[in-house]
Amino acid sequence: MTDDRPARRFELSTRDPDVARRAITEVCGEHNPHFRGTRRDFHFAWRGVQAGPLGLTRAAHSMDARTEAGPYPDFLALHVVRGRFRFVDGDEELLMPAGGVGRYPLRRSVLYWTDSVATTVRLPMGLVTRVAASRVEAAPHTFRFLGLAPVSPAMARAWAHLSAFLYGMSATGDDGLDQPLVQATLADLTATTALTVFPNTTMTVGYVPQPRRVAPPVVRRAQAYLDEHAAEPVTVAEVAAACGVGPRGLQAAFQRHLGYSPLTYLRQVRLARAHRDLLTADPTGGETVAGIARRWGWTSPGRFAAAYRDMYGRQPRETLRE
Repeated sequence: MTDDRPARRFELSTRDPDVARRAITEVCGEHNPHFRGTRRDFHFAWRGVQAGPLGLTRAAHSMDARTEAGPYPDFLALHVVRGRFRFVDGDEELLMPAGGVGRYPLRRSVLYWTDSVATTVRLPMGLVTRVAASRVEAAPHTFRFLGLAPVSPAMARAWAHLSAFLYGMSATGDDGLDQPLVQATLADLTATTALTVFPNTTMTVGYVPQPRRVAPPVVRRAQAYLDEHAAEPVTVAEVAAACGVGPRGLQAAFQRHLGYSPLTYLRQVRLARAHRDLLTADPTGGETVAGIARRWGWTSPGRFAAAYRDMYGRQPRETLRE
């Protein structure tokens, strides 16, 4: 489950190094930054949003800097838009020029950056761990990330695209990030992408046993659970726990008995609820297709319209006007 509070936005522009130090520490944990140059040339600015468990920040800094960073407990990844960064984590060192991507070190480390603009994406490590456990059904305490760099250039580009997409959503000021289902969807997408992009223990599991077979009545109970909780942020792991089975077993059972996944069924339920809301909405009272789409977890009005058209054979705006 995720936090159902509205997104919290923040913005800062300062020429005071002490203010910048406090801001960096607030988001990235214990730091002791040393800035090169004169106070007259110093400029630090950032803007960001905390949307449920998902944190997004775009920071711009005019000077060179070196900082000793303390342990950081959560997942944080960086996409360098301009300038360059260097992370030194024990024996591992990662250099990120413009366009580069890297995972923020979890241990005490040393960071460097030069005249930079960068986007950071943050998630609680507990959330990433739960998503990882659902992929391989491993004990949560065995999960960990194994390196700072993406596993391939293609995966680095995938993270850069996700980072740009998330920042674009946060920068528009649109209220979509206030919606609990949108927050949960984006957090799950980010965690899943992180597990694909950055090396971790889910990639090193040599043998994952097949899940035990799940009977059709369990699938029906899972469908009933999803029907009941469709308006809430819900994960496959939560549904599986409510039904007394493992996540992989439940997903395999849905594929075997229905031909699609639990999340596909959940999207169908939410699409039907959105259709109901479109039928009963009063467009003269300010209801919009985009607002209804966000209420039911769609981050993109275009994708919602395409899914709606595939299901109902018409555009959602046509239903709203009736």
